[in-house]
Amino acid sequence: MEFNRALAAELSAGLPPEEIRLLFNRIGERIAQALPVARCDTVDELNSHFNARWDSIEWGFASLHEEADHLRITHACSPLAMSFGPGAEDWVGSLFEGAYQSWFVAQGIPGGLRVRADAPSDSGPEVVLRLGRFA
Repeated sequence: MEFNRALAAELSAGLPPEEIRLLFNRIGERIAQALPVARCDTVDELNSHFNARWDSIEWGFASLHEEADHLRITHACSPLAMSFGPGAEDWVGSLFEGAYQSWFVAQGIPGGLRVRADAPSDSGPEVVLRLGRFA
């Protein structure tokens, strides 16, 4: 944990927040490419495949919930959220944006849909994201 906190401090000191977000987004994309998800026919099946990938690296789990205008993705128990400490929630959200976006693109989602993390909250090591259309 101390390594990750030191890494977070150095990133914060050396890079603007938007560059850190882009870096973590690309890392998330690479994780998704290294852990591909097979084509799925249902949201439940997709949820199971996501969780199998996260379980294989012990990185928590996802819950997918269909809403009227988006798909809500709740990612719980991320070791990254816990180990980077306060102030890194935005980066962690960006990492999961990259991973889930890559997996959804591989599923063949329409080009106008994007994954976006909600603003960090006090919910602990939980990241809430949405797949939808954003302005």
